[in-house]
Amino acid sequence: MILAAGVLWGTIGLFSTLLSNMGVDTGCVAFFRLFTSSILLSLIMLVKGKGPGLFRISKRGLFSCALVGLFSQALFNIFYMNAIKHGGMATAAVFLYTSPAFVAIMSRMFFHEALTRNKIIAILINIVGCALAATGGDFSQMQISGFAVIMGVLAGFTYALLPVLSRTGADKEDPFTAAFYGQVIGMVILLFIIRPYNGIGTEFAWQMLPIIIGLGLFPSAMTYSLYYSGLTRIKETTIVPVLASIETVIAALVGFIAFGQTLGPGKIAGIALVLCSIAVMNIKNTDTEGHGK
Repeated sequence: MILAAGVLWGTIGLFSTLLSNMGVDTGCVAFFRLFTSSILLSLIMLVKGKGPGLFRISKRGLFSCALVGLFSQALFNIFYMNAIKHGGMATAAVFLYTSPAFVAIMSRMFFHEALTRNKIIAILINIVGCALAATGGDFSQMQISGFAVIMGVLAGFTYALLPVLSRTGADKEDPFTAAFYGQVIGMVILLFIIRPYNGIGTEFAWQMLPIIIGLGLFPSAMTYSLYYSGLTRIKETTIVPVLASIETVIAALVGFIAFGQTLGPGKIAGIALVLCSIAVMNIKNTDTEGHGK
């Protein structure tokens, strides 16, 4: 399920690039994504639950979804957009994919998960692989500044908070319910922080509608539903971001197929390393070093 979610996450570049090429601001893209996803999820929940039943959520689940909406939806989008704006795509991507390291540290601290040799190796391979898959090994495009680094690190951290905060209650809810409330809360927060409505009136055109629906459906509504469904089946949170990093492989392939981007040796090596890290993470061993309670 997490792998399937990662595959769908990898298509976000297709829809966001198409909208950006039409002149849509990145803030509006983020808002369109959460807004459309919320509507689609609500329709799915009404049909699937044969009524408003799936909209019921426990206080603990709602609190967890609120944290996800605030940190891993709204603030993540703000930090990531600023990292791109002030440091470029390469800088933002490199710092974003440090998230498995953050997840491993927080999982050890809060859930007492074992930090085995295999996990450490898999995480290191994954970070290098994601950086190569995102940049093709050409780091000359990175624009390093203090603000860009801070925004990039915060983007990686808030991205890493998704599986950690979900463990506080959202993972106990129906996957559609958890996905819905996380998206809605994130959308409302974005609405007040970045005020996308200032540009929507001038940027929206009806030709964008199929793309906006696709953005809300594939890398959003379907993705988060699969993500939460998979989260209930995985006991160790550290594994989650490594499995989800299949997103970088799909993103590189989408860029190559849809936009004619170069798929050179650097990206191919990165893809291979990401796949290798997933395999290493799933190898069982008897290493007890670093085990918690």
